[in-house]
Amino acid sequence: MRSDADLKADLMERLDAIPAINASDIEVDVSNGLVTLSGQVDEQQTRFQVERTARRMAGLRGLEINIRPAYPVTKKHHHGPMAS
Repeated sequence: MRSDADLKADLMERLDAIPAINASDIEVDVSNGLVTLSGQVDEQQTRFQVERTARRMAGLRGLEINIRPAYPVTKKHHHGPMAS
C-alpha cells in the first residue's frame, strides 16, 4: 500500500502536468488512502479532468470531489425585436 504522502505527491504532480488545471487552486488531502479534492476550477470540463486524473491513480481507497466550477456571471439577454 502506498503512503498518503506518496499518493498526494503523485496526484499533485499529475494535476500540475495538465495545462487546463491550475494545481494551486486545488487542495489535495489524503488520509489512509482516502483522497479529498477541494477548490475551484474555471469550468465543468476542467473538473472532469481533475476527477478522471485522480480516479486513474493506483492505490486510492476512496475519492471525494469537492471542486466547484466557476461559471461566468455574464449572461446576455436579448430584449429587442427578433429577426425573422
